[in-house]
Amino acid sequence: MNLKRFLTFKTIVEEGSFLKASQKLYCTQSTVTFQIKQLEQDLSLQLFEKIGRKMVLTQAGERILPYVYELTRVMENIEGTAQQESSEPTGELKVLVAETQLAYKMANVLKEFRIRAPKVRLSLQSQNCYQIRDELIADKADLGVFYRVGNDNALKVHEFKEEPLVLIASPLLKGMDLQKRGQHFDLGFISNGPKCLFRQTFESTIQERNITIDNMIELSSINTIKNCVEGNIGISYLPRFTVEKELQEGSLQELKFTDEPQMIKPRCGYHAGKCVTPAMEVFIDCMRNEY
Repeated sequence: MNLKRFLTFKTIVEEGSFLKASQKLYCTQSTVTFQIKQLEQDLSLQLFEKIGRKMVLTQAGERILPYVYELTRVMENIEGTAQQESSEPTGELKVLVAETQLAYKMANVLKEFRIRAPKVRLSLQSQNCYQIRDELIADKADLGVFYRVGNDNALKVHEFKEEPLVLIASPLLKGMDLQKRGQHFDLGFISNGPKCLFRQTFESTIQERNITIDNMIELSSINTIKNCVEGNIGISYLPRFTVEKELQEGSLQELKFTDEPQMIKPRCGYHAGKCVTPAMEVFIDCMRNEY
């Protein structure tokens, strides 16, 4: 069997379409279609079926998918071992990054990585920490930069310096005390979705204090959240490094929330069974230098 056809199969599943897979693999869509037809002939199985305008996995395709991931992992490990004999990293590196880290911490990391590994094709995506952990466990990405959100024993992680969280509000908001128990506030709490780690930490703390807040406002962008807080639409709970400038300028104020700051620890992780390629090593080293 042609191993390249299994890689094409895996890429279609990850990218969601034959067209996007062809773009990822730098070939024509007809080439992708031909490779899948050949693989189906090799296996005597139908791997995809058309439903509406979409090509979706058949039950047979779903059954072999875990074995395809295992096969491609072995191929990647062989390639990684071979690359270690080379003086310069090459190939592709897929990195998933938490939004706050991507927006505020990654610029210098990426700049150094580009200088040290110019031949590596870097794919960078922003996802929430739960998605990053699950994608790494499923071995669908090379590296993830995220915060701990639960069990990740299947991962190898490098941890970096802890960062404090801070409760922020508009300077117009006066006399608000979220340390006092048994209160209700008629205002909004602005954050990312329910799987946002900062939101979960905040909600857990006010629940312990029997504090209720009227509205939960979900926004995807940290900058939009900060703008809404500045406009006195609500409060938010974010890593201090994302709002340090605004706190210094006075466009935001810090509200007392805990006696000692609640902390988060950024980490860079990858599947424990993955062979660490030179490109991965360089990226992790760039993070060490910056963090």
